[in-house]
Amino acid sequence: AGKSTVADMIMGLIKPDNGEIHLDGNEVNGASWRASIGYVAQETFLFNDTVRSNLLIADPEAEESDMENALKLAAAYDFVLDLPDGLDTVIGDRGVKLSGGERQRIALARALLRKPSLLILDEATSSLDSENEKRIMDAIDRLHGSRTILIIAHRLSTISRADTIYLLEDGSVVESGRWNALISEKGKFEAFCKLQGVI
Repeated sequence: AGKSTVADMIMGLIKPDNGEIHLDGNEVNGASWRASIGYVAQETFLFNDTVRSNLLIADPEAEESDMENALKLAAAYDFVLDLPDGLDTVIGDRGVKLSGGERQRIALARALLRKPSLLILDEATSSLDSENEKRIMDAIDRLHGSRTILIIAHRLSTISRADTIYLLEDGSVVESGRWNALISEKGKFEAFCKLQGVI
């Protein structure tokens, strides 16, 4: 449908074939714009190093309090405290010593450490079980109103509380609106929800 392509264009990694992307009336491009974005993908890459080092990749100048705050926002603080060496625990290649949900929450904390004005979650919860997805979505709910969050998802539970939902088909927006409004329209979104057994 082109969901990840939209994210790549918003981040300025690729340019649209035609048209422009604007934010508050200004065209979006350049390194300063990319520096204001936090990105969490479905496949999280963590280095064979400590939790601290994996976080500091996002902001090498971050203080201990900054890391603790980012971990709390990402619902990761408690489990990191319980690790053998806390922030200084080596988590293995690609974070193999952590569960999938823990890896995603570390990735979310790393993105939040940048204090982004835009947070992009690209299928970031799609491979998680419902309990870990709920933890991450609860963390995202706590961020509501403090920054713009773009969630790209197939899983409907991930987007049920979004301010605006855009349904893409073949690279075009075919429907948009809040959850209840889209359901009441009885269009493609409602049909998809029925197909997934959500309504």
